[in-house]
Parts: sequence; structure tokens; C-alpha cells
Amino acid sequence: MADAVSKHGWVDDLDDALISVELGGGRAIEFVIDTGFDGELLLPLDFAEILKLPLLGERNLLVVGGGTITAFTSIVKIDWLGVQRITELILSEGTDQLIGTRLLRGTLLGIDYINHLVEIEKP
Repeated sequence: MADAVSKHGWVDDLDDALISVELGGGRAIEFVIDTGFDGELLLPLDFAEILKLPLLGERNLLVVGGGTITAFTSIVKIDWLGVQRITELILSEGTDQLIGTRLLRGTLLGIDYINHLVEIEKP
């Protein structure tokens, strides 16, 4: 049986669970794990220019409180649990950098608030 592949992160002083993801081109970005976000990755719109990402479309997002916002979509290659994959990226006017549940599918997520550790494991 093969060993599980895992990724490690940390819990910050605000109790946010964070993990660093390497995007295409070798740039690592810190994301907050948000189990209320059903997408894969969300970044501020400014990152489209920084990372030279094409804007491929628009998507309406339901936000806390029941409102909606319009965001742009793109794709980006990431290194995720030892595999290079193409991932949908949502780009919004806000400042959030989020990993959502669609990227976490098929994994075990562990958050240790005592030792401030995060582990995402693909069994």
C-alpha cells in the first residue's frame, strides 16, 4: 500500500487555518482554508495582472449575509498534494485568499488548534 500524500500548514493568531500553495511558475501563495467556500481557489483580482492570468468569464458568488457579488474566473496550474493540476481560480474585488471545498474533495483535513498545525492528506 502506498503512503498517503500530505500538505502541512499552520493556524495563525486569528485562528485561521492557512496553507501555502505553489502556483504555476513557482510562486507560493498563502490561502485560508474556508469550508464555507465551495470553489477551488479565490484570490483578489489584482493577482490576475501579477500572475498574468487570462480572465475567462464571470461568476456570481453568494456571500455571507445572503448577498451576491460578481467575480471573474481564470485557471491556474498548481502543485496539489504531489500532482500538477489545472484549477479554477475565482478573482474578486476583495482581499480574501481562500481554498474551498472543491479543492479539498477526496482529502482528510485536520486542524490542530492546540499546536497550531494544519494537515491535508490524500489517503
